Amino acid sequence: MRLVTKMTLLYLALTLVVFGFGGVSIYQSFKKEVAQETDFALRYTFRNLEKAILAGHSIASLQNDKIIIRPLGPNASIDTTLRFSDTIAMHAQLHRPEKHRKLTTRRFYKDQVYEVDVLDVFIEEEDVLDGVFNAVSKLFVSLALVIIFFSFLLSRRMFKPFQDILNTINRFTLKSKTPLKLPDSNTKEFKELAFFIEKMANKARHDYQALKEFSENASHELQTPISIAKGKLEILQDVPGLRPEHLRLIQSAQGALSRLSKMGKALALLTKIENQEFSDHRAVNFSAILTKNINDLREIAALKDLSIETRISPEVYVEIDDSLADILVGNLLKNAIQHNIQGGKVEVVLTQNQLRISNTGTPPAVPTDRLFERFRKNNQSSASLGLGLSIVRKIGETCHFNIDYTYENERHILTVQFPPKGAPAKVRPPELKEA
Repeated sequence: MRLVTKMTLLYLALTLVVFGFGGVSIYQSFKKEVAQETDFALRYTFRNLEKAILAGHSIASLQNDKIIIRPLGPNASIDTTLRFSDTIAMHAQLHRPEKHRKLTTRRFYKDQVYEVDVLDVFIEEEDVLDGVFNAVSKLFVSLALVIIFFSFLLSRRMFKPFQDILNTINRFTLKSKTPLKLPDSNTKEFKELAFFIEKMANKARHDYQALKEFSENASHELQTPISIAKGKLEILQDVPGLRPEHLRLIQSAQGALSRLSKMGKALALLTKIENQEFSDHRAVNFSAILTKNINDLREIAALKDLSIETRISPEVYVEIDDSLADILVGNLLKNAIQHNIQGGKVEVVLTQNQLRISNTGTPPAVPTDRLFERFRKNNQSSASLGLGLSIVRKIGETCHFNIDYTYENERHILTVQFPPKGAPAKVRPPELKEA
């Protein structure tokens, strides 16, 4: 939800609360005012009645449906207090009982005490409530429309600096050579925001460049002593008179150095992927890349007497960097070959929507989702670095692929789901064939 929408809804909610309390207050005040005005009208009517009696008019001629005068006799008590009360009386025009306001008092006229009742129709509370509610509702609706209209009309101008800041940040990359410069604004809050973001972004850019240089230098410089050590071990291996146990130690050291070299390269690759240095994403022919990698690894698969069955749909194009596509496919195929059994099978299926590689093998010793963690291996004693699937997962995150690993029916199944491209055609893959 947009900020202006939230602010508008908040203003409307506060306005509704204020109008609610205001409506109740208006209702109570109006109700009180009506009662006071009605009582004033009753007093005024009674005074005119009393003047008419004193002027000599007959009492009978002064009575009507609103003025009732009853004789009580000469000895009845006199109470000149004006008493007001609510009562129900017949409405002369509507011919039905309605709520009335009544003034009652006793007066001595012409040697006799009379009780005088003066009535007037009283506005019902429901009518007052309906009137107040209608007036307040119309006012609230009008005010709400004005608030909504001007909120969205003025928000474009008021929040334009904020939108400019967002657009500039979206275009910013840590690989940029120039510092981040955000648009100026005359609004204090936007100025402070831009200053803070510029400061943090430029610090992040500096730290990124320093870390990138360190990773590249460390990876490069690490290879030099490793190469020197491997070369000297090869020379040492050729020295005559070495015992078998000495040769085994030399070979073990060479293997450790090879793993260290591979680990450095793999970690450097992971760092580059995380830093999004492979940003040349375009539609590449995934079918061709997959076929090439299968052909390159055919001899390695033959060493373990593995059969590779393929169903590769032609002309499958995927948005990905060329290098990342080659690394992704290579790691998945090498993983299927390395963790297979002697005489096992590898099945590769490529459609417009996904890549599916399955291979025979022993059940995993750890949950399959944990095998994507760095240095996590199914068999900790194996020569594998435990980084292949980590690289695959990181490539999937970069390219928005959904990668799933399951073990079913004595088969390891790795599925790479490509992101949707509009409405992709349902292509039926060709029949299985030997690679």
